Amino acid sequence: MAETERTNAPYLKALTCSAIVFALAIGAYFLGYTLPSFTSASDAASRLFGLALVPGLIIGLFAKKSPRPWPLWLIIGGFVVVLIAVTVIHEMTASMRV
Repeated sequence: MAETERTNAPYLKALTCSAIVFALAIGAYFLGYTLPSFTSASDAASRLFGLALVPGLIIGLFAKKSPRPWPLWLIIGGFVVVLIAVTVIHEMTASMRV
């Protein structure tokens, strides 16, 4: 059975993207930019953490399970796409949460 080359440290790379996005989002929140569904500062911090963490875990899993290695640009691009999708879904379902 032939050994396939795998992505080196896929979770580390994807979660680094998450950490960068979380830091930027917290900075933007304190500058006054926020999502409409946030009601308080503690609510915003916890939701921003979740919104940044979920895409990192998803992309890390995809890169780990892929039979071909993922270059860094593909991890970053995939992270951005999943981040946008998760954020849009979060805002669309905000009215369902009480």
